[in-house]
Amino acid sequence: MATGTQADVQVSLKLVVNKETNKVLFAEAEKDFVDVLCSFLTLPLGTIARLVENESTMGPVTIGSLNSLYHSVAALDNNFLYHKQILLHPRYMAEDFCNSLKLNIDDTQPKIYFVCSGESTYSCDSICCTSYSYCRCGKLRNRKASLKSSPKGFVNDVATFVITDDLIVMPNSMDYSSFAHLQNSGIKYPCLLKEITVNVTRKKVLHLRYLHCV
Repeated sequence: MATGTQADVQVSLKLVVNKETNKVLFAEAEKDFVDVLCSFLTLPLGTIARLVENESTMGPVTIGSLNSLYHSVAALDNNFLYHKQILLHPRYMAEDFCNSLKLNIDDTQPKIYFVCSGESTYSCDSICCTSYSYCRCGKLRNRKASLKSSPKGFVNDVATFVITDDLIVMPNSMDYSSFAHLQNSGIKYPCLLKEITVNVTRKKVLHLRYLHCV
């Protein structure tokens, strides 16, 4: 599950709002928030089903028949399944990478790796995720180790982005917030706009994830 520290992490998001209707036209975001959006694309369906049902700010929610499939698999006796935990708590290739993000929405416990208990030599095997297995030098792999992914995330750390209400992400530029675009959004005068800065938490991101799954 997410640690207390991760649950308290917040990233900043600037909303551009129509004063008359109080509708959000678009958001301006920096790297940390866009990294979270990009991480949506890496999550297995089993993880998505579990997160939006158990941890959404909207309470228990469903995504079509995906939740029904998840619950039916969870209810099956282990005698009918070879690898139940893989289905309910799936691992995925980007897991270690997403763990390095400032705000990681996945609640999967980080994978633990083990290395040889002896002094590292040219004959020792590389890191392994299985404890108490033998290295080719003959000694046990029983020392825990961690792999740190690149801290760069998915997007450039100096770039800023514009995000529409249907989650289209584009580089932030004057063209997007130009007078012509505002007119297309029903805004005749820039004075009708206001900016609001909000702090987004893990639960709020899960709420957002659900809204764009249905």
